Amino acid sequence: MTPVEQWKLLELWERARSGGLSDEEAARLNQLILEDRAAREMLARSALLDAELGHLDERDFQHETAPAAPMAAKPAWRWHFLTAAAAALAVLGTVWLTDETPDTVATLARARSCKWGNSALPTVEGARLTAGTLELLEGMATLKFESGAEVTLEAPVSLEVISKMECRVKKGTVVAEVPPQAKGFTIQTPETKVVDWGTRFGVSASEDGKCLVHVIDGLVEVQREGESQSRELRAGQRVDYGGFLAGAVNPDASRDDQPEPGRWLPEAIRDLGDGWQAVTSGYGEGRDSWIQSGGSVRATGRESFLRVKHSSHDTKLDRKAYVAFDLSRFKGRRVVEAEFVIHVEPSELGFASLVPDALFTVHALTDESQENWKEDGLTWSQAPAHDEDPAHRTLPNPGQSVKVGEFIVPQGTTRGAFTVRGEALAEALRADTNGSMTFIICRQTDETARNGLAHAFASRENTHNNPPTLRVRLEE
Repeated sequence: MTPVEQWKLLELWERARSGGLSDEEAARLNQLILEDRAAREMLARSALLDAELGHLDERDFQHETAPAAPMAAKPAWRWHFLTAAAAALAVLGTVWLTDETPDTVATLARARSCKWGNSALPTVEGARLTAGTLELLEGMATLKFESGAEVTLEAPVSLEVISKMECRVKKGTVVAEVPPQAKGFTIQTPETKVVDWGTRFGVSASEDGKCLVHVIDGLVEVQREGESQSRELRAGQRVDYGGFLAGAVNPDASRDDQPEPGRWLPEAIRDLGDGWQAVTSGYGEGRDSWIQSGGSVRATGRESFLRVKHSSHDTKLDRKAYVAFDLSRFKGRRVVEAEFVIHVEPSELGFASLVPDALFTVHALTDESQENWKEDGLTWSQAPAHDEDPAHRTLPNPGQSVKVGEFIVPQGTTRGAFTVRGEALAEALRADTNGSMTFIICRQTDETARNGLAHAFASRENTHNNPPTLRVRLEE
């Protein structure tokens, strides 16, 4: 627990003793006592210290020449409190009285771009972990269990560390890599148990019992509540309880065609002051969509995400995104500076552990004859500045486009805005003659193994994040 959390806990405890807790605060304190081992230990220590102080005679604190004052009777609540504290100490085992330390079962080996939630365990890289809960809101973290197994948490995720051979995914996604000496390592979910027999696999789970298990290498045994027999999964196989994959890529696609595992929104166009204006892909004739190399998957234009991916491990899974802006508002005015902004969203497809820091490039369409594309009409064989040439799988045709910038999404990043700016972007906008500009977003970084993450960016249909945005500063 952090110092701030400790002080808040002690404040709740003192108010509970004085009878000053609200119903909400009482429920919060009860939850901490039931679920947070660190909180229980701290309160038990506090109870022990209070009991020790209660046995001290007030005269021990007075000057030896001062007359002794009669001892005041202790309030009745103190004796009730000491009795309850003694019972709590007995129930909790009071490891500090027996001079025993909880066993370390894992180490927080790596923590990258992490933002932690209500975690009962330390969250500093290198920390040694006992049994307890970790909640990762953003980023990616890897736990090295004493058995040798490694479990990578991909935010957002809540995981309970149980022992050196077991953990529980309450909700979220993890990827486990288990060496031979840790065979039998087990990952629990609310209704499923996954037992490893020397492999690499991913697990996604939700609190309502839904669960997806995907084996990258090796063999796992999956045991599901309500099923009389367990099932074995080998490399490339998966089991989906509850429909995790249904509609993940395309709302009109069947589950068999899925190859991979609300907030305030700005107006479509705004005056930012100092000559700057912003326009989103939702303004006027703006639009956004994506293409995928697999023929069975096709964007409809209704998706909340623009998915982008490069995979040399599966040639059906390359993706590019297309974003068009209506520039009619700026007609007749010269663009001095420009910025293109796009927001990363948590992806429902693939594992972040299999994609390192990812380089993305942004290209402006220069062939204006291809500008009138439709969101539901883009395909891998028919898209602006794109053809079947292998050289154009991750890059647009250079004769029909120009690179205007690039950005890097760090491994495990699931939230945030990424910006491209510079003279190349401003020059491409100045060269426009038809009042519309299309940008093509490509990922240059390959996945390290099959089933790597397909990066997702908010589209104009997204209801809880900003759509692609173009900011321009116009000449006075």
